[in-house]
Amino acid sequence: MTATLPNRGNLTFDEALQQSVGELGRGQRCRFCLAGLALVPAAMQTFTMYFVALDPFRQQAWWCNDPEDLSCQAAQRAAGHSACHLPPEAWHWLDRGQSIASEWDLVCGSAWKLHLVNAAYFGGCIIGISLFVGLSEHLGRKKVLGCAATLAGLSGLAGAGAPTYWWYMAARVCSGVAAAGMTLAGRALATEPIGPSWRGVAGVTTCFFTILGGLFTVLLAFLVPGWRAATFLMALPCLLYPILLPSMHESPAWLLMAGRKGDAIAGLAAIASANKSRLPEAPLQDSIAAGAEQKGLLAMLHHARLRKRLLIMLTVSAAASQVYFGLGLSLQNMAGPVHLNQALGFTIEALGCGVTLLVMMRCGCRVTVAYSMLQGGVACLLCAVTSVGLQRVWALAGRFGAASALSLTQLYTAELLSSDVHNGALITTAQAGHVGAMAGPAMMMLTQLPAAASVPFFVWGPVTIAAALLLSLLPDTLGSSVPETMQGPFCGNVVLPTSNVVS
Repeated sequence: MTATLPNRGNLTFDEALQQSVGELGRGQRCRFCLAGLALVPAAMQTFTMYFVALDPFRQQAWWCNDPEDLSCQAAQRAAGHSACHLPPEAWHWLDRGQSIASEWDLVCGSAWKLHLVNAAYFGGCIIGISLFVGLSEHLGRKKVLGCAATLAGLSGLAGAGAPTYWWYMAARVCSGVAAAGMTLAGRALATEPIGPSWRGVAGVTTCFFTILGGLFTVLLAFLVPGWRAATFLMALPCLLYPILLPSMHESPAWLLMAGRKGDAIAGLAAIASANKSRLPEAPLQDSIAAGAEQKGLLAMLHHARLRKRLLIMLTVSAAASQVYFGLGLSLQNMAGPVHLNQALGFTIEALGCGVTLLVMMRCGCRVTVAYSMLQGGVACLLCAVTSVGLQRVWALAGRFGAASALSLTQLYTAELLSSDVHNGALITTAQAGHVGAMAGPAMMMLTQLPAAASVPFFVWGPVTIAAALLLSLLPDTLGSSVPETMQGPFCGNVVLPTSNVVS
């Protein structure tokens, strides 16, 4: 899907890329890789929850103090949380430093704190997006990326040395704030210099950096089983990443938007030099907005058609995130070693993102997202009604679908809405995704109750299937162009309020 290019004397930023500089040359590819690498340590901060908060009972990380204690031996053979019915002096942890659960006895009546800290992390992500989106518009993508990476590293170190559970939770909230900023600025730096014909595909491709971060997390957690040492090592890449910043240029798109036209032209010249192309002969417009001034979220809500599209995409984003992180956390309770389960999960995601790119370019975003969501929802229902041995198979299939849907959510949202509301809409969609991600750990609290262990799957399944069916109410955007304003023919005309609205 391509953006509508108006015919003006001065060139817009996208027109300069299309007509002269090049859309996906060597200069853009190098910048994409350097900036995209920021998503690797950011993902490590997120996926550390899969290993730091392992349930020690399910991992059989406890032992009876008295080998002759028949009730303790029976509880150990029964696995699960049978030790909760034993007196504390009857058993001990094999390695108290394996996870925060054994370190601070977050088991039995306190087991809910394991999932609370994971939900708090995504709460930090919501704060981070709200904070850093404004900073990135005023300070630039590069400065925000450096600040967020430093904050993520320091928060990780604070978490590794946390003396209490509540100290650790505060550090995780800060990590969520910083990881959201790294992801936001890293994606912007990676994709903004790319031409409009390839920018959407490039945005989807950034999911591979996130998957790479997940695989590195699995490897570190396997090699360094103690949660404090693992948390410390996972913080180091965040602190080291700013070393790459001097070799990176600020986004020319942001420079133009910020009124630094000379710096923007210099940035385009550097890209053109790497691409072995040239700058356009026609001058650039003074603003990247090119006549499509960004409107706030409230202005879009006055537009009935766009309001419906946005609300549906918010539902899809929240449902997909809930299933993705919920299934990721549930893998630690399923058959097989937890490290192997997570490694398989990230490998499946890589396959899913590759297939998604191919299907999306042929069938469009709507069909691809709908079928991915249906796969995730059906897989959740199958997890609820099958044996423990088969649960892992369906959970991996569900992760395939949820990851595929998430990788396209932002792109499809951008295709559905006019250019003048993209900023507010995309940020709101990302926020909805983090709200859904918070719900995943919250639902996992029910797995502590044997009678309610399948309830999360029975919730995630129908919600995800319903979100997939809602997509049938949206148009197919394959081959369509993005209108610049809400009065465009694709959006339908509407009378908007004249007051200024801040997104």
